[in-house]
Amino acid sequence: MEDINDIRLGSTIPFTDQELQRWTALQRIKAENQKLRNLVSCRICRINRISCVLQCGHLTCRNCAEPLVCCPVCDTPIRNKYCVYLHPPYLKEN
Repeated sequence: MEDINDIRLGSTIPFTDQELQRWTALQRIKAENQKLRNLVSCRICRINRISCVLQCGHLTCRNCAEPLVCCPVCDTPIRNKYCVYLHPPYLKEN
């Protein structure tokens, strides 16, 4: 059995090997979830999901793309904005 500091309670709680493995797996899943959220989040507001591609290729949400005249990343003048739907790769049809 190992002792792990429970951050929420500020105390030490004994974990069995199986519980430790579950906890470690959960931490990996949480980190992967955050990475995926970052990948689909608007590069400007970081709140909304990506829904527009600027002609330079940079990605934003529709709300942030609306007022832009130049890309905030590369400063390219924007003439075209393309609305997109990002289909999650894990939902691919066979």
